[in-house]
Order: sequence, then C-alpha cells, then structure tokens
Amino acid sequence: MKSMDCAVERVIKAIRDKEKILIFGDYDVDGITSTAILVRFLKEAGAQVLYQIPDRFRDGYGLKHSVIDFCKDEKVNLLITVDCGITSVDEVAYAAGFGIDVIVTDHHECKKELPAAVAVLNPKQPDCEYPFKNLAGVGVAFKLLEALTQALKKDKNAFFDAYIDVVTVGTIADVMPLIGENRILVKNGIDRLMKTTNPGLKALMKQASVDMNHITANTIGFALAPRINAAGRMDDPKLGVELLLAETDEAAEEKAKQLDSINRERQAIEQETYEEALSMLKEKAEQFEKDSVLVLAKEGWHSGIIGIVASKITDKFNKPCILLSSDGAESKGSGRSIRGFNLFEALSACGHLLARFGGHELAAGLTLETEKIAVFRETINAYAVTCLSSEDFIPTLMVDTKLPMGYANLHTVDKLSVLEPFGMHNPNPVFFCTDLRVLGVHTMGDGKHLRLQLSDGQVQAQAVGFSMGSLAEKLTVNSSVDIVFNLEANIYRGERRVQILLKDLRLSS
Repeated sequence: MKSMDCAVERVIKAIRDKEKILIFGDYDVDGITSTAILVRFLKEAGAQVLYQIPDRFRDGYGLKHSVIDFCKDEKVNLLITVDCGITSVDEVAYAAGFGIDVIVTDHHECKKELPAAVAVLNPKQPDCEYPFKNLAGVGVAFKLLEALTQALKKDKNAFFDAYIDVVTVGTIADVMPLIGENRILVKNGIDRLMKTTNPGLKALMKQASVDMNHITANTIGFALAPRINAAGRMDDPKLGVELLLAETDEAAEEKAKQLDSINRERQAIEQETYEEALSMLKEKAEQFEKDSVLVLAKEGWHSGIIGIVASKITDKFNKPCILLSSDGAESKGSGRSIRGFNLFEALSACGHLLARFGGHELAAGLTLETEKIAVFRETINAYAVTCLSSEDFIPTLMVDTKLPMGYANLHTVDKLSVLEPFGMHNPNPVFFCTDLRVLGVHTMGDGKHLRLQLSDGQVQAQAVGFSMGSLAEKLTVNSSVDIVFNLEANIYRGERRVQILLKDLRLSS
C-alpha cells in the first residue's frame, strides 16, 4: 500500500521516543472499530496513546482545527486519522504549522488534492498499487497494524486472533463488498467471533441474545452493528470504543447494557421520523413524483438517524433520498442512493452550494446553508436527469435460478454455506419456484409478518415473509402462487429446520 513504509517508520519512532499519539476516528461503527484496534495495539506496544471520536452533533464529521489545537495543548506529536481525513487538506497543513505530524488512514473517495501528511494510507488514492480497493476504514487500519506487526517482529497469528473479530464487525457494518480480501477477513473473522475473547463483543452478543454457535454476516449487520452505531447516532460514540477496549466482563456488560438501551431509543425516534417523512411526501405528492432525487428537510429532525430513514425511503420508492435536519441557518443531511446514481459525484456537481460533503457512491453526508436547500434540490435533480432514466426507478429483483421444492432442504442449505459470508456483492442466492399450492395462511407479529404452508404436490415446506402480512388477505387455501426466496436454516426449540424466506410472491397466472 502506498506510503505504508513511511507510516510504519513514523509510528515506530513515536513508540520508541515515547511521543504522544492521538488516534482520531469517525463516529460510526467503522470509525469506532478502527479507533479501538489502533489504541489497543499501540498501548500494548508501549506507546503513549490518546483517542478522540467527534460528537456528531457538536463537532460534525471529520478532522477540525479544534482537534489540532487539542494536540498542540496536549503536546501530541503524531496524529493518526482512521476512517476519515482524506479530504482534510487545510487541517493537515494547520497541524504541520505546529510541528504535528499526521498519518491519514481512510477508505473514502479522494478529491484532486490530497493532504500533505507524513503518510496517506488509502487504496483509492492515485498511484496506489494495492490490489484490493474496497477495504473498510477498519481494514486500512488493520493493514497498518499488520505492517507494524511485521516490523516489530511480533507473532502474526496471535495478531490476527486478537483483532480479526473487531475488523469483521467494522467491515460488515460499513456495508463493504464481501469479495476479495474482505471475504477472507470476514470469513475468518466470523469464525473467530464465535470463540472471541474480547469482553466487549461477548457482552454485546449476550445483550443481543446472539447464539455464539451460529453467527453470520446478518448477525453482525442486524444485531451487533446497530447497537454500537447507536452510540454515535444518539449519545457519546466513545461508549463504543470503551466497550471494545473493556478489560473485564463486568465493565463490558455495563457498556453493552448502555448501548442496548440507547439503541431502543434510536429505534423509536427513527420510526417517528420515518412516518413524518412519508407524511411530507404524501402532502406534496405531485412535486415529489416529478423529482428523481427526494430532498426532505425539517427543523429538529435528529441528525443521528436521518441516514437510516433516508435508506428506508430509498428502499420504499427506489429513488435517491437526502434528508436534512435544519438548525437555524445551517442544515446537515445524509443521503442514500440507488444503482446507477453515484451520490458522491452528484454532490460534487452541487459542490458550489455545499459547505461540506463526503461519502461513497451509495451513501453520503453533507452540510449547507438552510436558505440554499430549495436551490440544492433543483440543482441535484437537474443533474439526475442527465444520468437517470425512467427504467432506473423500477425496482428489480435479481433471481439466480429456479429451485424445485424437492431441493428446499437442509442439505441444500449446507451446500450453499460454502459461499458465505453473504453480503454486498456476494448476496445470498435467490431462487424462484412456480405453481405452488397454499395449504395454510397465517400471520405473525400482530399481522405484520406472513407464514405459509406450501406444497408442489409431493413436498411440503414452510415459508415466512417478513413485513408481508398484508398479503394474507389476498391468499386462500388452495391458491396457486409463484415465489422468490432465500433458503436458510431455522433453529426452533433446539430443532434445526429448513425455512423458505420469502422475498416476493404473486398468484400464479
């Protein structure tokens, strides 16, 4: 990786000379896990380490001059950014003016000008020949620690065992493609997670009622990551770092309980905001039907959860969505996109209207003056017309192959497991089956979810459709249906059974 030698040399000098090192991370799970592994490794190597995670509401995203001022006051000699810093040109120059060296480790898209740091570690930067470009921020930090392990002649196997589980949580939480090196990291990380010695991860899994014998990428994405993420979205993101750095089971359990409580609060506020956003879309339906990009703003929206809500709206309407929380003269927003619309490039085209922005193709954050929201909405929609067609807004469900009902069994599930971990760019295989007879129709969860008993005339199977309960009234016993589904194993009362997980269904023609 470009500049890795320079980064390793500078860190080793800081360890040897007992210089103060500040780790500065982002407030999401990727940044929290990155910070935790660097702090732990460097402390064990004998370094003097401090860390900071910015407050989402008070500080906003990324490196600021105030962080440099803190370094100057605390006599910090080396500042290492994790999961941020690639656009911090002015801040790195400001640090240099005080003799503070900076190492940037990041994985976000690069702009034309890079920070003049001692080293910039980012496989996406120009001229970096590192073969895998899709590492998470924690993956880049892990590479730095791997290089330090070699330079310090430490046990590489022990290093992997100690950190790969945390790296896996950050990688999955940031929705990185589970191909190439990420697949190797996550596959080994999940194996390690099932026998982790990290008190924080063990406590969090206990709090989330995770069966440590059956952990998948979905377990991490839906049970562990939201609880860690809740710290940065609703409260103090340092809670997440403290959980992962906890040295005793008692301390870890306390942090895990705090995170679980904060996550429940997050869920309630998220649902309220989602309903408000849908109401706004309904009130101005004519306007928003014409828009290619949905831009919604409201004063007082919780800026910590608007990204999740934007994602839900994008899923519902299959349109890019940007939600903005206004606070007087300034508004902060978070956006999610669809295939074919690079949100980072779209924001770049609107850069003259924005105070700050950054992110990826499918997710980004931004800040702008509240009075410019209307113009921003018009500008980004004018840009969208140049790269989106009406077909881009039609939701598509990619199906891999037809699977006869006779193959919907545990043997098939076990064979498919060699393809795991499933996730971005390596999705769980999707199957379809036609002309199945409905033997039973039931709902679960107060009518929210659907449960069907199906038969092809020879084999019977149970199918579950989450959030598909409204379809129950359209189905009757002896109805004939076509289904699209995943296969999974379900453990109920100690018995392992195959389960058809519905993704869509229709009455057979």
